[in-house]
Amino acid sequence: MKTRRSTPPIARALGALVVALACVAFGIQTAIGATAEQLGKTKDAPNPNCPERTPPPGQQQTAEDLCQVTGQVTGFQKSADGEKGLFKVPEDGQIVAWSVDLADPTKAERRTFGEASETNQYGKAPTAGISIIRRKEGSVYKLMSSSPLLNVRGFYGEMPVFTLAQPLSVSSGDVVALTTATWLPVFSNRNQTEDDAWVASRKKEDCEVPESVPPENRIEYFFAHTAPHRKAGSERPYECRYDKARILYWAYFVPDN
Repeated sequence: MKTRRSTPPIARALGALVVALACVAFGIQTAIGATAEQLGKTKDAPNPNCPERTPPPGQQQTAEDLCQVTGQVTGFQKSADGEKGLFKVPEDGQIVAWSVDLADPTKAERRTFGEASETNQYGKAPTAGISIIRRKEGSVYKLMSSSPLLNVRGFYGEMPVFTLAQPLSVSSGDVVALTTATWLPVFSNRNQTEDDAWVASRKKEDCEVPESVPPENRIEYFFAHTAPHRKAGSERPYECRYDKARILYWAYFVPDN
């Protein structure tokens, strides 16, 4: 398993798209500016779940031991470490960069999630990007804008920071969400509490896989009943709240004034 880095590296180039989006040669403050505020920052952040953890002899494996990921969804952390509104934009400005904390799944885990979430456009690779959403009424949010989705396969076990060539304009009260069109190993529910909750762009009936679905079909069923929020200007219900869990991402905000 790769050694996790204490300081997020600026993303390496992953082809022309990432070269255009990621700063590769400068320190983080040089890349995004000393005035940038990190949205989503908490005192402590857990490690993502994967790979699967083997319990001690005599102990039964629990859901928290499994390699779990986010898949084909747009979601945001509603609360973390008891703090709410961590991804709510404080005033008008711009999102200039974003970051994720990627697990380092085993080859078998990568194959399982990749095959289940495969798309014609992105294949089996994990993908990530940020989305700016605005609450309309109740649990409905409107997609205001989004960054391009990136193939992040080259960053397993790392915390890359992607600097946007074209920053995203935001208004006070907007929410910065995380989007994946395939799968993304940035999920943590190990030792999380009721103070940690995230919200997903799914209807209430699609929040969980029904118990009636056989174990061997559960992953396929899940990906058949979820989709990311990708069409700018469209509105979607974000009716699924998942407690005792974190999605590990951050955004860097610069005010207009």
